[in-house]
Amino acid sequence: MKTINTFFIVFTGGIVAFFSIFWIGSYEQKMKLIDELPLSFIYRFVGLSAIGLVFISLLLMFNYLFAKLIVKDVNAVELRKLAIRGFVSVILLALFGTLFFFCI
Repeated sequence: MKTINTFFIVFTGGIVAFFSIFWIGSYEQKMKLIDELPLSFIYRFVGLSAIGLVFISLLLMFNYLFAKLIVKDVNAVELRKLAIRGFVSVILLALFGTLFFFCI
């Protein structure tokens, strides 16, 4: 199960990093975002963090249901560790990706 969890966290992190670093749009739209920098940075960071947090929440729900229905024993400590590891990695990737987006 740890392999699946790690793969899903890496996959989610890859999605968040990709969308936070790259821009799909015109050069003029990117320049408009740079002109509105403090607010556009916050919106981009919060939006991408929210997408990542939804995916990590789905992973936690899957792990909880798997442990409850199949294993019949829910280990709250492991779920908490998984949540912290997933949430921190997604938020940091969104932050650094957004910083990188506005620096290039």
